[in-house]
Amino acid sequence: MKKTTGLLIGFLIAMYGLGCMGQMGLSQKAIGVNLKLVDNRYGRAGIYILGAPVYAVTSIIDLFIINSIEFWTGTNPITKKKPAIVDTPVDAWMKVDDNLDPAATEAPLSSTKPSLESIDIAPSNNDTLKMDLRFNDGTHQSVVGIRDPDGYVKIYVDDRLVALATHEALLRYVSSIPDTRRTTVAAKSPE
Repeated sequence: MKKTTGLLIGFLIAMYGLGCMGQMGLSQKAIGVNLKLVDNRYGRAGIYILGAPVYAVTSIIDLFIINSIEFWTGTNPITKKKPAIVDTPVDAWMKVDDNLDPAATEAPLSSTKPSLESIDIAPSNNDTLKMDLRFNDGTHQSVVGIRDPDGYVKIYVDDRLVALATHEALLRYVSSIPDTRRTTVAAKSPE
């Protein structure tokens, strides 16, 4: 029992050290659902009380997972808002940034993503599509989508299964991408 308690306390201390201040995006979404359920203020208040266990769970997920991702990457994965709340400029009482290295004043993982140099797309048959991604830092990745007879598309990155989706879900995802990010790529025909 003491070992389990010690591990739990150590885990909680480690999680608190990851930077849990954030936008609480998941909790905001849960409250947004409450607002859409009924248009009456008393009904909303009643649903809010009934939903307290849901808000407790979403708050814990926000504090320990989502806000930590926001802290380290600079973007909240739920709200997609930048900058992270901890990077929001305000008239602070204590000025610390002037004495720090500039690298310590912004999200550490926001600039670690290599930029994409090129994409080669090659369908090998009617059920398989392969993309070779080359990055400016010299690395490359292989992404393969294989449609199976059950109507799912299995997505592999470097020969490792990373996702399973229906064709319809993929089409919905592609249609949700803003037009400014769409690019037309000429695909090589199968040989």
